[in-house]
Amino acid sequence: MKKKVLVVDLDGTLYNVNTFHYFLKFLVFYSFRKFKFYLFSALFWIMLLRLFRFVTHAKMKYYVLKTIEPYKLDYSRFVESIKKHKRHIEEIYNPEFGIKILATAAPSCYANIIANSEKFDVCLGTEFPAKLFSTDYENKSEVKKKNVLQYLQSVGDYKIDTLVTDHLDDLPLMNIAQNNIVYNPNQFTVEELSKSAVTFKSRV
Repeated sequence: MKKKVLVVDLDGTLYNVNTFHYFLKFLVFYSFRKFKFYLFSALFWIMLLRLFRFVTHAKMKYYVLKTIEPYKLDYSRFVESIKKHKRHIEEIYNPEFGIKILATAAPSCYANIIANSEKFDVCLGTEFPAKLFSTDYENKSEVKKKNVLQYLQSVGDYKIDTLVTDHLDDLPLMNIAQNNIVYNPNQFTVEELSKSAVTFKSRV
């Protein structure tokens, strides 16, 4: 009997906030408190470049991860600091789902910790940079879909039974999931999903 597959997004879904924005604040306060002034100034300039639109959000994330990787931070402290923002998603605890995937554009360095604590089988997130920046660096949209499908093929060529998300960025995954649950969809999201003939259940 084939296992049922659950795919869950992180930002705005499993957590009701954008965890990366909280992560940036955590890094800034950490670098200031620990007198790591090179790290503090590097983060400041990266965020300044983003503020004035000199870099995209994806490129900002790339530069931030490239900057912090050598510091070997305790990311569990960050996860602990945002635990009050976690949602209870009933499907995660449903034994009918034999394969549970946390698929997110958030950095794997802390998303992995969240996935482990919630007993996901795997976390597919944005990794530390291994090469020069490219448009497919971030685990988002079509890239996320490709990574999820590659994982499912590697464990037995499974298909997605249920996707839980809050964002249109996951439209590529919604198109192939049998069931979609969307948190807090606004009118634009509803209209776009209707145009794409995507059926879903909304959840607050």
